[in-house]
Amino acid sequence: MTKRKIVLAFSGGLDTSYALVSFREQGWEVITANIDTGGLHSGEGESVRARAEELGSVQHFVVDAREELYRRVITYAIKANYLRNGGYPSCVGAERLIQAEKVVQVALENGADAVAHGSTGAGADHVRYDAVIRALAPQLEIVTPIRDERLTREQETTFLQERGYEVSAKTTTYSINEGLIGTTIGGGETYGSWDYLPEDAWTYTKSVDDAPAEGVELLLGFEQGEVVSCSVDGAAPIAATPNYAILKALNELGGEHGVGRGIHMGSTMVGNLARVGFEAPGMLILIAAHRELERLVLSNRQQAFKATLGTTYGDLLHEAVYYDPILDDFRAFLDSSQQRVTGEVRVRLHKGNVVPLGSRSPFSLLDAAAQQGVVYGYGSSLWTGEQARAFAHMYAMPGAIAQVAGMKS
Repeated sequence: MTKRKIVLAFSGGLDTSYALVSFREQGWEVITANIDTGGLHSGEGESVRARAEELGSVQHFVVDAREELYRRVITYAIKANYLRNGGYPSCVGAERLIQAEKVVQVALENGADAVAHGSTGAGADHVRYDAVIRALAPQLEIVTPIRDERLTREQETTFLQERGYEVSAKTTTYSINEGLIGTTIGGGETYGSWDYLPEDAWTYTKSVDDAPAEGVELLLGFEQGEVVSCSVDGAAPIAATPNYAILKALNELGGEHGVGRGIHMGSTMVGNLARVGFEAPGMLILIAAHRELERLVLSNRQQAFKATLGTTYGDLLHEAVYYDPILDDFRAFLDSSQQRVTGEVRVRLHKGNVVPLGSRSPFSLLDAAAQQGVVYGYGSSLWTGEQARAFAHMYAMPGAIAQVAGMKS
């Protein structure tokens, strides 16, 4: 009898390692797919492949999805200045769209009967994966042993060790997911609301104490809302190709200067409160610089409406609303809003801080006002003192009338 074939989204971590061995023991022919969205550093791709083969994968695929992730997801997150609950750049959550799509593609191309992922039922990733699989390949069975069996990390560790497989002590304590947008660290201290992650839990960012005493200055160039250039302390610009190269470089540089650490706490789409550590230097730097440039070139009404719409757009992506046509409408608005977001921003990184120092643009509203003789706090040739007095008088009238009306009650 021909074995049934399953494609497992495989990271090499504890959950997917358990799933691979469990599937093999159940009689599945297991194909593993590792979707690279920025989490594979030098040599790690081969170590993940070796782990998959050690655990019994009959075929292993590595799919490089970094450029597509940057083009379809990251550029719009920056245009939207999206930070979940005002502080978290949806590190790995927004990447699941691309990862799940590529896993489905591998499954369809290899005649699989089922697709599997290692998500638990306590977070949001299982919804993200399922949403993509149901939309693109509803004929495929979805198998999720960690979710269905409700296993603890300790139980998974014991299962593997009893079969002679080594398990890193750190993976037993923490679940670590890394990508271009950033790294998430869950487990241990994040199960409660009081304790902070210890120093050895962080993966690549330095502590503020260990960051260099001297900071660095960046010059970031944008064209219609997309970063196109970056130089450090006046040196030659960082290569802007492939399209994610600057973000990758800023993750490394920002991490060296203690930038990007945080712990996010918020409600998930399934209704529970979650807390997770994250490291996302590059996104926090680029969003800070992009927002500074927008302040120079966008009107107050544009900024206010865009902030609301950008948050809604980002929340929908974070919550796995991937294929509703309204997202196309949001992206059209974001693209339109960026027509004048072109220019340069000076940013300083110092001891965990991202400090915008200045910005300039051919579309600067500040420069346009100065050309008309309007300089804030200094004067204006466009109106007289008498006109300014009249404006202040009329502007104050609604409040004054309301105050008088309130005195009668």
